[in-house]
Amino acid sequence: MDTPDCTPEAERSGAKVDLTEGSIQRHVFRMLGPFAVAVIALISTGLVDTFYLGNLGGKENPEAGTLALAALGFAFPLTFLGNSANIGLGAGTMSAVSRAIGQRDMDRAHRHGAAAILFALLVMTVLVLIMYALMPFAISLMGATGEARTEALSFLAISLPGLVITSVAMMCNNILRANGEALLPSSIMILGAILNIIIDPFLIFGIGPFPRMEVAGAALATVLGNSIAAIYGLIVVRYIRNAVDFRHMTVSSIRSAWATVAAVGVPAMLTNCVVPLGTILAVTAIAYTTSEVGVAAFTLASRAELISVGLLYALSACIGAITGQNGGAGRTDRVAEAFRVCYRICFVWGTGMAIVLALFARPIVNVFSNDPALIEMAVPYFYIVPITIFAYGFVFVSAAGFNALGRPIYGLIFTLLRSLALYAPLVAIGAWLGGLTGSFIGVAAANIISGLVARYWSLNKAPMSAKKS
Repeated sequence: MDTPDCTPEAERSGAKVDLTEGSIQRHVFRMLGPFAVAVIALISTGLVDTFYLGNLGGKENPEAGTLALAALGFAFPLTFLGNSANIGLGAGTMSAVSRAIGQRDMDRAHRHGAAAILFALLVMTVLVLIMYALMPFAISLMGATGEARTEALSFLAISLPGLVITSVAMMCNNILRANGEALLPSSIMILGAILNIIIDPFLIFGIGPFPRMEVAGAALATVLGNSIAAIYGLIVVRYIRNAVDFRHMTVSSIRSAWATVAAVGVPAMLTNCVVPLGTILAVTAIAYTTSEVGVAAFTLASRAELISVGLLYALSACIGAITGQNGGAGRTDRVAEAFRVCYRICFVWGTGMAIVLALFARPIVNVFSNDPALIEMAVPYFYIVPITIFAYGFVFVSAAGFNALGRPIYGLIFTLLRSLALYAPLVAIGAWLGGLTGSFIGVAAANIISGLVARYWSLNKAPMSAKKS
């Protein structure tokens, strides 16, 4: 029986679970379950926001919900940008800590983890200040006007500062994942998501003593949930797992740790920020070629489709710990096997979910909106894009795997190809030629081309060894 966390090697490494021994597929599935639950919980917060805001005016005033979704559509790429930066910093943390564990240096792993939290707070504070100053210009440039612009800015005024708090929860999550754990890091994400969902209706609709904040209420609910999750995460990594060491940090060790984290984290930030940048360009193209209803329909369809990609996002969370530890230990054969296992899961899951979403496209859309015009524009998305999601999964699984190896340039190239070279221009061309349905075809084409390129290059051209942490 395979018990990787009880082997002598695991004891020597100091990791909670030694991923350099035992079945790769079993490690993936052991972590995938808890991570999938956590990611689905996070996605549910977006779906709940979409449900409440899309039905804001009820059947009597469906335009109110459409306006709220349009505002969310304009604001989302900017919050997505900030969250993507957090994910990139998390990738740098995961890479630094997991490689140190693979090299059997737990003291360094603990110092890297502590320094990564401080580094994330610094970087995200600077980034949020810049984004806060530029958000009115960015929203206007995207085509937001009138009340949609006002509501989008009210959402961002609350959600952007909350990204600094989110960075703490994100780094704690990645420190635990680097140790091969699944349940505790997932619990951080799930706690924040559950609190967000509970608080949402009170602040959006003004239930009881709470003010009716509508779009801004959705933002505040997220910030409150993430704040409590961040406090819990710090308690877990510092006192329950002793996975970080703030006491023995020196100026020299902080400098070394920040360099190590930044070597992967900064390119990974750029990689992850390319995706929302592509989304910003796509939303802008849709706003100028269709209408606010088109932006709302694109927002609704994209959020509802998150149901299908939840497990694939969780898969990208699994592969980093496995490639990081095995790459650090010099087990390149196991690194390659991790990529192959994850690609197979992407294909099977993506294909199955595409069939489900196509069969239930209209009922799904009807849940989130009462506006007939919006519904008719959104439904074609479910027949065109989901069948290509498995290939998009290839892109971010590849990026996550190579980030953990200390080779973020591959993820950056794959993501640039997908989001800027293909996604943004193909969506714009599609919207120009065929309206919103044409833009959906552009998304599908970008997914297929970039995914197949990422899979081929990863398995046939890219090195599977890790750089020293």
